[in-house]
Amino acid sequence: MPASWLPGLTEQMRQRFSEIAEREHLAPQSVASFSTPRRLIVTGQIMARQPDREDKVWGPAAKIARDAAGNWTKAAEGFAKKNGVAVDQLQQAPRDPAVPAELNLLHVKRTAGRDARDVLPAAIAAFLRGLAFPKRMSWDAWLEDGKGTFPFGRPIRWLVILLDGTVVPFTIFEAQTAAKGRAIVESGDTTYGHRFLPPGAAGRAVRVRSFDDLRRHLEEQRVVVDPARREEIIQSQLAPMAGTGLSDFGLLAEWKHLVEWPTVMLGRIPEEFRTLPIEVLQTVLVHHQKYIPLGEDRHVTRFAALTNADRAAEAEIVRGMERVVVARLRDAAFFFAEDMKRPLADRVKDLAGVTFHQGLGSYEEKARRLVRLIDTMGEGLGILTRGEMETAREAALVAKADLTTLMVREFPELQGVMGGIYLRAQGHPQANVAEAVRWHYHPVSIEEGSLPARVFSGGDATVFGAVSLADKLDTLAGYFGLGLLPTGSSDPYGLRRAAQGAVRVLLDFWQAGETEERPSLRKLTEAAVAGYGQALQRPAADVIRDLESFLLDRLRYVLTARGFAADEVEAVLGAREPDALDDPREAWKRLQALHRVRLDATEDFEALAVAFKRAKNIIGDRPPAEVDTGLLQEGAERDLHHAVAQLQPPPPGGGRQGRGVDGYESRLRSLSSLRGPVDRFFDDVLVMAEDPRLRANRLGLLSQALSLFYRIADISKLGG
Repeated sequence: MPASWLPGLTEQMRQRFSEIAEREHLAPQSVASFSTPRRLIVTGQIMARQPDREDKVWGPAAKIARDAAGNWTKAAEGFAKKNGVAVDQLQQAPRDPAVPAELNLLHVKRTAGRDARDVLPAAIAAFLRGLAFPKRMSWDAWLEDGKGTFPFGRPIRWLVILLDGTVVPFTIFEAQTAAKGRAIVESGDTTYGHRFLPPGAAGRAVRVRSFDDLRRHLEEQRVVVDPARREEIIQSQLAPMAGTGLSDFGLLAEWKHLVEWPTVMLGRIPEEFRTLPIEVLQTVLVHHQKYIPLGEDRHVTRFAALTNADRAAEAEIVRGMERVVVARLRDAAFFFAEDMKRPLADRVKDLAGVTFHQGLGSYEEKARRLVRLIDTMGEGLGILTRGEMETAREAALVAKADLTTLMVREFPELQGVMGGIYLRAQGHPQANVAEAVRWHYHPVSIEEGSLPARVFSGGDATVFGAVSLADKLDTLAGYFGLGLLPTGSSDPYGLRRAAQGAVRVLLDFWQAGETEERPSLRKLTEAAVAGYGQALQRPAADVIRDLESFLLDRLRYVLTARGFAADEVEAVLGAREPDALDDPREAWKRLQALHRVRLDATEDFEALAVAFKRAKNIIGDRPPAEVDTGLLQEGAERDLHHAVAQLQPPPPGGGRQGRGVDGYESRLRSLSSLRGPVDRFFDDVLVMAEDPRLRANRLGLLSQALSLFYRIADISKLGG
């Protein structure tokens, strides 16, 4: 089995077997599952025999079971026939204990329990068929369970099925012309050891009587069945080699599923390659060889490799590994030396020969569009200073140039990375240009602290953010313009990841001050679509509409994934001033404030949510209107008007004070005081009065109250 399948498959086996055994009334306990690349194992405790059961089968109401003459009706006779009993054997009882007078016909179906040995074959067939694999393969197999052909993740070579030490019979047949053929796999009590170990006894057949027996005997045959135990062995062997502070690049999670008998071996990097950029060394070792780089500071001097062998031939194995690594590094050293002979900026014109997409032109055209989008950020929207704009323009122009280098052609994982390395190595005077190029494909994950958060934690990330944002929005506009939108689980161009990256740039990396302009995702989307001119195959208005909807959905996804309740996210995205797409970071701040205040004033917000849902249904999309105080007749409406007037925000022109999380939190705490006046208003005041002037005045008052919240969140969307 591929290593990437095993973590999910192992847990799936445990859950699936537990569900099936429970459904068969076998009361499963202590169910556990284990896996290696060559075997899948489930063990647990079940009852030796199903208990006898009585199941209640409810029929029609007793009042329709007999006609006026007291004879059984067709409904009663049909129910009795369906259950195989005489109609006079049916009972009557209340189906709902809360209504004892309403009786229904009842048949108590008694089922005798069966031995677990008789139940298990069908349960095992359902278990095997129910396992989900990323890909199934047909291996001409057939199960005698009424469903015919039996595809599986990989061909099954042997089956050990034991209940209390004895074999449970189960057979997999060959499928011949869509029919059952000869038996190809039969259950037994025999398993097989490691394919190559121990020397002279590899693949030995081993008879077992229990799971403990199987685990012990297989370990004697160099097979560790528990992935957690294999991980412990790997870490114990790796610790003396690596010391403290080891970065495993995520390989340990994969390593434990790659082998059955883990043995970590240590190789060395020749001195001549230690001056290569560490990113190149890591790519060769991690991505291509699945080895963990080891060394001191930023120098990789050794590597750790996992083998499915013992140490009998360790020297020969390590020598072979080093030979492969040296060959790859020799290529990398040649590519690096050749690429360094030419300034990166000189390669921009070569991008004319690199296709971005058949319908969207070359990467040179993309680079020019990125520069124009940067100009829009600076000159059109005022979100970049003159200096930031010039720096970002330079970075955007050369961001894709490393696609023409020998290194990136051989190691495509290093695109962007090599651009930044070459700029630094060639002595580019502005470090933030190299950093923007190095990281402009990021962020690729939505976690708040993931890369490149720590890279820019102590400095200005605006130039990086501008280039990254321009790149992602240009890609989205182009593919949406061709009608290549993601559908369901299909997203071949990674557009969801691009949109989430754009959202995260604005949430985490565009650190504008409270009084500074911040990017409007809506305006930037329009600029990105406009950058393609007549090249798009769809009307620009349709592209913008679909792209805005897509970006809003990705913003919703990111905020929800960060742990906020779905109704709180919907409430903030439903606010009108400002719109979430106009300022996603502002929406995030409002969401944090709403979450805090709601935790402290849950009851108030639930009551307000109900009241404002009612108000919203009454007034619809009516804009806030002036209220004629002379028409306020009831004390409750005068109280609400006074409360709303007290809570009106300061007039515009006073800067952007209060736009931080604390400011919004303070505002929401004040607004929660509306609960009492709003409740009294709905209790005491007839909103839809017959007098049209009174009705319009009261609707205007409700609209004003709603508008106070719309500046932060549409609280009618909160649960309550």
